[in-house]
Amino acid sequence: MISVVTGTLNRKFLLESLIANTVGAYEFLELILVDGGSTDGTIEYIQELNHPRIKLIEVGGRSSYPHYMNLGIQSASHDYICQWNDDVLLVNRWEEVVDELDDSGVYIFNWKYGTASQVDDESWLAGNRHSHNWFLSNTKADDGSGDICVNYGIYHKKVFQELGMYDLKFNYYYADGDMAERVWFSKKFKIKTLRDIKVLALSDTPKVAMHFDDDRGKYDYNLFLYQNNMMPQTVPMWGDS
Repeated sequence: MISVVTGTLNRKFLLESLIANTVGAYEFLELILVDGGSTDGTIEYIQELNHPRIKLIEVGGRSSYPHYMNLGIQSASHDYICQWNDDVLLVNRWEEVVDELDDSGVYIFNWKYGTASQVDDESWLAGNRHSHNWFLSNTKADDGSGDICVNYGIYHKKVFQELGMYDLKFNYYYADGDMAERVWFSKKFKIKTLRDIKVLALSDTPKVAMHFDDDRGKYDYNLFLYQNNMMPQTVPMWGDS
C-alpha cells in the first residue's frame, strides 16, 4: 500500500481530480493532504467527504515545502510514500507502479507539462526522454557528477528513518533534489528510474511556489557535505516533532 503526500493551499478546484486519480479509484492508496491555511472551502470540502483514506493535516498558515512534506510523511500509514503535488495526475494505472516495487529504496517517475485532455493524446504520450519534453532527472555518474531529483516518485519509509527527513533550511526549491542527492551519496539504497511511469503536471493551473535566491547556495553546500560523508545539522530525524 502507498501513502500519497502533498501540500495544498486554496486549490479546492484541483482536489476532485486529485482524489479521482488516487483514493477515488484505488483502495490500496492513502492520500495525505497538508493544508497551509486555505480559505476557499478546501477544509470544509475534505471534512464533508469524510473519506476513510484521506488524512487532512491543518498547518494553519503557509509553510515551507520541507516542513509540510515532513508532517505528511510522518503521518503516513504505509511503508511506500509517494512525493506528489496537488496539480499532477498519474497517467498510468497505480497497479503499474505497484508492479515496479522491489528492494529499491527510491523510485523516480517521469513527468511532463500538459493539460488533462492530453492524457489520451498519443503524440503527447510519445517517448520518455527530454527530446519529447519528459523531465525525469537522473544523470548521475559513478563519480557523483550529474543530477538527480525525485520531482514525483516513491521513497520507502526506511529511507527517511535512516537518512533523515527533508532539510528544513530550504524554503521550496531544491529540497526534493537535496533529498535525492543525500540518498545517492549514502549508497545505502537502490534508486530505480521509471521512465515509463508517467505523470501529467498540469500547465494550466496557477503556480504558487515561491523562489528564494539563497536556496541554491544551501543546496550546493549540502552536496559538499554529502560528498564528504557528513550530514547537515538542519535535517530532522524520523520522529522529531
